[in-house]
Amino acid sequence: MSKSRRNLIALSGLVLLVAWDLVSHRPTTFFISSAHSAAAVDEPLQMDGLPILRPGTLTLGEGRPTVAIAASIDEQLQEPAPIDAVLSYEQVDAVVRRALDLDQSGRSLRDIIDADDWVLLKVNMVTNRGNRSSAYYTDGFEHPGQITDLRVVKSVINYLVEHVGPRRITIAEGGAESPRRGEPGFPTSATEDGWSVTYPEFADLSYMQILSDFASVATVVDTTDLNYAPYRREPVPGGPVQRLGVTRLTYPGSQFGFHMEGTGRFPDEGFFMPEPILDADKIISMPAMKTTIYGTTLGIKNYVGTLASGAYGDGTSKRQHYRNNPEHGYVDLFSYNPSAYTIIEGFWGTEGDGPQWGLNVQHNVVVVGADPVATEAVANVTMGFNPLDLEALYLAAAKGFGTLDLNHIGVEGRSPESVQRDFIKSGGGGGSGIFYGRGIRRWLVAGPFAGGELDATEHLPGEADLLPAQDQPAGDANWQTVEHLGYTAEILELGDVLELGTDQSGYAFTLIHADRPQEGFLWFSHDNRARAWLNGEVVYEQGSRRNFQLAANRVPVRLEAGENRLLLKQSSPFGGGSMAAHIVDEDGDRLPGVRFHLPGEVSTAVEEALSPEALPAASSLVGNYPNPFNPATMIRFQLPAASPVELAVFDIAGQRIRTLLRGNIEAGHHEAAWDGRDATGHSVASGVYLAVLSGVDFRHTHSMLLLR
Repeated sequence: MSKSRRNLIALSGLVLLVAWDLVSHRPTTFFISSAHSAAAVDEPLQMDGLPILRPGTLTLGEGRPTVAIAASIDEQLQEPAPIDAVLSYEQVDAVVRRALDLDQSGRSLRDIIDADDWVLLKVNMVTNRGNRSSAYYTDGFEHPGQITDLRVVKSVINYLVEHVGPRRITIAEGGAESPRRGEPGFPTSATEDGWSVTYPEFADLSYMQILSDFASVATVVDTTDLNYAPYRREPVPGGPVQRLGVTRLTYPGSQFGFHMEGTGRFPDEGFFMPEPILDADKIISMPAMKTTIYGTTLGIKNYVGTLASGAYGDGTSKRQHYRNNPEHGYVDLFSYNPSAYTIIEGFWGTEGDGPQWGLNVQHNVVVVGADPVATEAVANVTMGFNPLDLEALYLAAAKGFGTLDLNHIGVEGRSPESVQRDFIKSGGGGGSGIFYGRGIRRWLVAGPFAGGELDATEHLPGEADLLPAQDQPAGDANWQTVEHLGYTAEILELGDVLELGTDQSGYAFTLIHADRPQEGFLWFSHDNRARAWLNGEVVYEQGSRRNFQLAANRVPVRLEAGENRLLLKQSSPFGGGSMAAHIVDEDGDRLPGVRFHLPGEVSTAVEEALSPEALPAASSLVGNYPNPFNPATMIRFQLPAASPVELAVFDIAGQRIRTLLRGNIEAGHHEAAWDGRDATGHSVASGVYLAVLSGVDFRHTHSMLLLR
């Protein structure tokens, strides 16, 4: 028997063994993924150049993506100008070039684009001023803030031609209200399309003028309207978002927010996608800074315009990507050819109920980087948003497109806080400033319990002081983990999850870690009777039924440094019930330095206060979740006493892939993230990998299955 055949048989056997282990040891969890493993409070300790996990933090491994920020106020510019000034093309060009030059990471625009590349610039062209009946003229004034500034497009093409000289640069868009003149969908009342119309705000440039400006260079510069480009259907690379460690939600209506509502199936056939998107060597996403009902619409949501809508008979509509969930949809579209570089500009942007109906903003800031998630996270800070409130970034990070943790992102040039502007948040047309996705997404829940009155009884003994854990007994059942990602992710359908009937009650619990004492607000929403405890004290109570409305109750609270216990109780006189909660500032953004997690996931101040008897009896490598995984997973281990340890990942042939941590680790329960990359930062292939925890007198091994 050949060596390759023996290896194949061994691999197949191990895969079957892992699959059996996964099925036989599946936890009681409705939804769990790596998306929650985002924020670390402190910079990781270092030993021998490797990060060390310490209590209360998560390490994301070696390497830090670089994001660069430049602004018109930079003193290094030849003509600095106020942050909201009207700029000339030359001034815009100088800011763009400065941002691109500041990126010296080795993954700059100069580094990642090759001379033989076909580069596609994905721009924003939501509407255009050539169509008087379009949303460009909503409320009687022009909205250039919806559109990528053509001065930036010209500047980037110039930069690429001068520094690299790629063989082809294509400007691409498939905006719903910007069909090409002469093609189906072009309105008869329009005089110009988005490609030919000129914009006074953008130095009287049009895309046709930009093509003319580069007609004599060796690089071919052209445009493609994705509404009419050839297309083909392909499966979503890496699988749809819903395959990232999802255990099916089973309660009625639970599939809202998933691609095929009520069917219990995922869209394995994928989407029809324009061939330029599928075939381009590199894509550069170039959005304007804008707000939307999902928070912000930047580099990842820019891919909404990449769907081949004509294949669905929708004309230029993009609604097929929703499949009941916009954020899942456009992260799946992003998967086909993720941006190699992201350039986010705010020279003209949109705030409020955008993008089509918002208010114009002039914010002369440019944010650039090769990591699309990190770049967008930093840009959100410049816009006054906490990136941890944006569901699309959770989904993109969970799928392996980049780093969401600001503590693990290097920023060159200006700090995002130095050019921060609080963009007015969208209220979905209602002006309330509430956008979807914000809120605590992961809970431990327990119930149902008999009795629909809040004060009728303590359904669990000592309810105010509860510190539950996954699978811990709660009455006749156990505490179980619930996680929602995607559209309306902030809403916990407690009544459906627990199947609350008439005159029944249920609980939801989470831990809030704060890096310092601070005051803020508990935004709490519910429909049935509800009570909220923070650190054992009742901070909210409503004994009558009401209509559910996001952020309906804004309760002043004070967080202590370290762990804070939040317990919610809902009593249902008629069955069902929805809840939502968040810890925010006056503007509704998550308080800084705050993260949410469940007991046992990281070593916490609360757990450290437990008696020595609560410590593990022996060292062990508990396992990883999710498993199988794509692309990231959390590896759990425990130590009975502080000791020097190493946690590493090996392939099935015994080759070291990545050292995740090395050094003295305190006693207790720990976990570390592996993002599916090797020590050089490259993604590894699908297959079985081994997590190995070793110390002075022990060595534990656990198999993990990566399915891309």
